[in-house]
Amino acid sequence: MGTIIKRKRKDGTASWLAQIAVRRAGKTVWRENRTFELRSTAAAWIEKREKDLAKPGALENLPIGETRRREVTLSDAIDKYVEDSAKAIGRTKAQVLKSIKEFDIANKLCAQIDSADIVAFAKEKLNTGVSPQTVSNYLGPVAYSCRPQCSFRPLGVRRPMGFCLPMLNADGAGYRSR
Repeated sequence: MGTIIKRKRKDGTASWLAQIAVRRAGKTVWRENRTFELRSTAAAWIEKREKDLAKPGALENLPIGETRRREVTLSDAIDKYVEDSAKAIGRTKAQVLKSIKEFDIANKLCAQIDSADIVAFAKEKLNTGVSPQTVSNYLGPVAYSCRPQCSFRPLGVRRPMGFCLPMLNADGAGYRSR
């Protein structure tokens, strides 16, 4: 089912954001959105697009130019992130991204990565002898690199006040206080 959201532009005029999400077995398999000048146009687009996507085989037969999340590995997503980066990537981030590609999670399809995989990756990285703070350096790029393609949902935990990134304990669970 589609959603229409009224958006206010910088110049004060209104636009309408039409969003479509197709879910199968509780997971989002396709997401698409477009912005329109009129609400009626947005509603018509949603109706037409949902009808097109409901046809048998429609999701599998999408043109190559459109996003095909099911075929993108985390390693491919990292490569695309590095390639499309607007500004130069620093030495530390480049090393982190290169190192992530050496772990098992990098070969996994982004559409199949979930929170459990990210936690397993964090524990695996902790077992290499690095500190929990270093592991948090690795979690950010993993989540960001595959964000547009991946189907994972962040863990439903609350962050302690004053922290912007979660920090893992030495056993890989919970939060560490300073």
